[in-house]
Amino acid sequence: MNIYHKLSINDLKDVFSKIKSKKVAVIGDFCLDAYWFINSNFNALSLETGLSVNHVEKQNYFPGGAANIVNNLKSLGVGNVDVYGVIGNDPFGNELSRQLNQINCNTKNLLIQNVDWNTHTYSKPILNGNEINRMDFGVNNSLLNDTEDKLIHALKKNINDYDLAIINQQITKGLHQNSFPTKLQEVIDATNVDFISDCRNKEVEYSNTFLKTNIHEAIQKGLFIEGDSDQPIIQKKIDEGFYKKIVISQESKGCLVFSEKEIIEIPVPRNVKPKDTVGGGDSLLTGISIGLISGCDMIQSTLIGCLSAFVTIQKPFQTGTVNPDEIMLSLKQIINQ
Repeated sequence: MNIYHKLSINDLKDVFSKIKSKKVAVIGDFCLDAYWFINSNFNALSLETGLSVNHVEKQNYFPGGAANIVNNLKSLGVGNVDVYGVIGNDPFGNELSRQLNQINCNTKNLLIQNVDWNTHTYSKPILNGNEINRMDFGVNNSLLNDTEDKLIHALKKNINDYDLAIINQQITKGLHQNSFPTKLQEVIDATNVDFISDCRNKEVEYSNTFLKTNIHEAIQKGLFIEGDSDQPIIQKKIDEGFYKKIVISQESKGCLVFSEKEIIEIPVPRNVKPKDTVGGGDSLLTGISIGLISGCDMIQSTLIGCLSAFVTIQKPFQTGTVNPDEIMLSLKQIINQ
């Protein structure tokens, strides 16, 4: 039996109806993805340096990292989304803040740190349809004590208002440095609100959460043992309550869902070559999250996540978002094939 039959169109309609009244916090590394399309037919030399000039004929900017999770939550119809993160006092931060406000997020706690912080920005020049050497901003930021204290104070004050809190970590020198992880763990342990975490670095992990990760990170963290069907380390983490449940993305092979003594394999919705995998993990996380807050079990929630990621990776040169119609269409195509 196709496991996607565990999810129906009516199930999805119920999810999208319920999430309109839900409230979610997103805590993490708020990034901007910049796509600069270079005209290869333009040939000129700089009068000042004599070096060749790249002519950018089009530029697009998309929320990335934690901001992409927020963008997907709003695109799917979550009623209220609050953000907790840091940007710099720079043009990229201004653009990111503008876009998040445009989709009606609460950015009160997207704090501007005026010193020692550049907005995390991935600048991607596109030449002849291919991405060339990326230029990254904000890879060596320092979180000030005052910034950290303000974020933790706001989170403690508001945490019980949320149906779910999502933790994103993907920058080594981003939000999750110094004593921030310890203080955030204290917030997690002091509330009954569910958290789901997606942390790239092996040094950063939050207990008492649902965990979404990918196969490479799971191996690096020492969670996943290649070739072992029992996965004793993962099962021990769940049995001891360190993680509530674990979803591991295997990219083109789909996902593994670990829940108590059960391991469920979920294949990709359809075997189609992705056009752009940027943001696919964020969409998977978002889909799982909306399933959880609407009362779906972990299998159904992960199926929604897989459908969400499947849609976004078909969208080239953008940090893609997904909407309810796209998810329902994908499910219809799968269950009818």
